[in-house]
Amino acid sequence: MSWLRSVWYYCLILFSYEIYGDEDIVVQKQTISTAFEQLKYRMESEHELSVLPQLRVIRNQAKHYAQRTIEIQTILIEASIRQHFGDYKHSLSMHYQALELAEQVGKPRIMVETLLAIIDLELDLERYDHAQRYVNQATQIAQALNQDDELLVHVKLWRAKIYLEKGSFRQALYELELGQKLAKNNSPLSARLLLIEAQVALRLGNYLVSRTLLNEFSIKYMSSADDKSQLDYQLALAESALQAGEFSEAIELAMKGLEQTFHTRYLEEQASLQRLLASAYAQLSDYQQAHLYLKRYSLTERALDQQKRNNKVLQLEAQYALAHQQQQVSLLEKDNAIQAQQIVQHEQTLENTKLTQQRWLLIGLLCFAAVLFVYWRWQNRRYTSKLEMQVAERTAELKERNKRLQTLSFTDSLTGLSNRHYFFSTIDSQINALPEKHDMIFCIVDIDHFKKINDTYGHAAGDLVLQSFADILKQCTRNSDLLVRWGGEEFLLVMPDMSRRDAQEAVERIRQQVERFPFIVNGQTVQCTCSIGFAPYPLTPDLQEQVSWEQVLELADSGLYLAKEVHRNTWIGLDSVRQPSAFDVEYTLKHYKEQVRQGNIVVSSSYVGAEIPA
Repeated sequence: MSWLRSVWYYCLILFSYEIYGDEDIVVQKQTISTAFEQLKYRMESEHELSVLPQLRVIRNQAKHYAQRTIEIQTILIEASIRQHFGDYKHSLSMHYQALELAEQVGKPRIMVETLLAIIDLELDLERYDHAQRYVNQATQIAQALNQDDELLVHVKLWRAKIYLEKGSFRQALYELELGQKLAKNNSPLSARLLLIEAQVALRLGNYLVSRTLLNEFSIKYMSSADDKSQLDYQLALAESALQAGEFSEAIELAMKGLEQTFHTRYLEEQASLQRLLASAYAQLSDYQQAHLYLKRYSLTERALDQQKRNNKVLQLEAQYALAHQQQQVSLLEKDNAIQAQQIVQHEQTLENTKLTQQRWLLIGLLCFAAVLFVYWRWQNRRYTSKLEMQVAERTAELKERNKRLQTLSFTDSLTGLSNRHYFFSTIDSQINALPEKHDMIFCIVDIDHFKKINDTYGHAAGDLVLQSFADILKQCTRNSDLLVRWGGEEFLLVMPDMSRRDAQEAVERIRQQVERFPFIVNGQTVQCTCSIGFAPYPLTPDLQEQVSWEQVLELADSGLYLAKEVHRNTWIGLDSVRQPSAFDVEYTLKHYKEQVRQGNIVVSSSYVGAEIPA
């Protein structure tokens, strides 16, 4: 019934404006404010072009009674509607009009709201530098309003969005953390912050963190979330399933999300879901479905690119060419008049040639009938040959796309190493191929004090260190070894068919090479060290069935954390178990340090003076 109330207030404004324009200014202003609030409430759930006439009436009334805040807000709402439907040209013009009025009014809150609306548009136009400039301006104004935490949370949220789009994920997390502290019990803001934090976690490969955040969103805010937030939640949930290697679940979630995009203008989300489906089907070796969704993704991306080319800021240049176009129209009208005279003159000539054309037409039809059969035979052979060629080309193209999909799915974009997806897809086959009575060493390597490098030199410098570190690992390992970027500054090294003594030499070689290597960061030489933990699989021949490779990997991780606690720049590896028959792997994982101290498990270390702390 809210739309009925909006129409009633809309009619009341018109009636009051015509009859009681000068009688009761206070009542008139109250009526305008009430009508605007009703209309704004209606716009929170959907964008409708049908409300534009009501918006313009309210804007005119607000302007008449000097209600500048309502006037600015109506301009922003109409600009948002136009932005939603792709009319970026008029939307940008109206945003700047609202900004000019807000500067004249001088109210900080309406100024910040206007800047945030412009930032939303600039992100759609992919003009991130402009968005960064406006959000810095909004931050300065919002910080001056010490008591308005909600407004500052909005600013933090948009700063996080900008950093997310620019790939500065750590900075985005920092802004989101500040926003959550300020949001307190504001459910809508907390919900939006949670969704963005989940998206950042996915970009960093932390799908477990993302799932935790999405679960919290589902429990607390899903029932009151709008369509866009529900779609973003569905997309993030599907992406986390894909990263976790749960490809069937990822397909189911993506299909559900894709249904929500039908008959909407959410093309970017639709493209992301199609790309996700292509990746998931490729992982399941269903290359036909993968190719189908890759093709749909390509079509959607093409439509988005076309929309961006047609609707971005370059359209504003049309207003400067308007006068020139009008001159061209005038010249064309004169040319059309001259051409009309020429047409009249030629009509007689055409009439005279009409009979001749009919005669030649009859002759042509007879010739065509004679040639038609021969041409049909030739065309049929040509078409068959072309079809065979197209089939061969499409087959080769499909193979290439499948190969590209697999590469994208299995490779870490920063270091060029394999990622978790590749590890989980190959580890079982590698273990099955391991000769009997031969060991496979699981080794986890972590860069010491990497956060300090990021904080001191910036995340770009941290990325350079990660790349150089990956190169060192490549140089220190064999071609048969599996090298994986495990997450953040952690790397996983799987060395098949290697003895435990050889493993000690290998990790010591890595430790020394990292310690000696001069990492160049911003023109400065930075010394880095690493800590390493490793464990063999199987621990003993008797425990091969009782202790899985996953548990061995956790034992290597426990060794890594013990190495960091003892000294850093060292390695600790599990050599053997004192009493295999009494060995409890779950207890050992929980009390690794205690088991080492008691001698129940035997470890080796590069740090001779290492003492296990209490």
